[in-house]
Amino acid sequence: MLRQRLVGALVLTALGVVFWPIIFVDQSLQTPAERLQVPSVETYEPLTPVDESEFQWPDIEVDASRNPQADSDEPDVAEDAARTAELLSGDTALPAAAITNKDLTEPPEDIELDDKGRPIAYTLQVVSMARKTDARSVSLKLQELGYKAYVVEVDRPEGIRYRVYVGPKYQKRDLAPVKAAVDEALSVKSLIVRYWP
Repeated sequence: MLRQRLVGALVLTALGVVFWPIIFVDQSLQTPAERLQVPSVETYEPLTPVDESEFQWPDIEVDASRNPQADSDEPDVAEDAARTAELLSGDTALPAAAITNKDLTEPPEDIELDDKGRPIAYTLQVVSMARKTDARSVSLKLQELGYKAYVVEVDRPEGIRYRVYVGPKYQKRDLAPVKAAVDEALSVKSLIVRYWP
């Protein structure tokens, strides 16, 4: 019984300590004598509204769906149909891509920039084909062998062509062994060209 009375007394004391200043102390004494001053804001003249119909927007025509690589003036690499068929069937002399730990862990060295500040990189045009499905099949087969292959659609005077590329690389020398292997296995004269992202 005594224990309950002591606990009750402690609870009432704690409540008194908490609520006494709130109930019996004048609130004006709790606020600082000097109130915070809100800094004044200088007045500025509002900008004159611009009528968008009279504004002359710059003429910029960029087709975002078009690959810039398609606008390069590089020649097309002619295919050897028999060697291409060998590649697609899996009976090819083209070795798998040699990927080292350096390729995966170290950043590229000596990146050159063009006059517009864009990095200069290179890619290898493996072959140019008339049918998209054929180009896609060659690209997929190269990817299976570990090459970073992709297809770009190009509008040529003789019609639409589909170029298969491997790359890009920042140094031409990194594409030289790939070019030699591709040329020998596919009997083509592949081209190392500027890569346009």
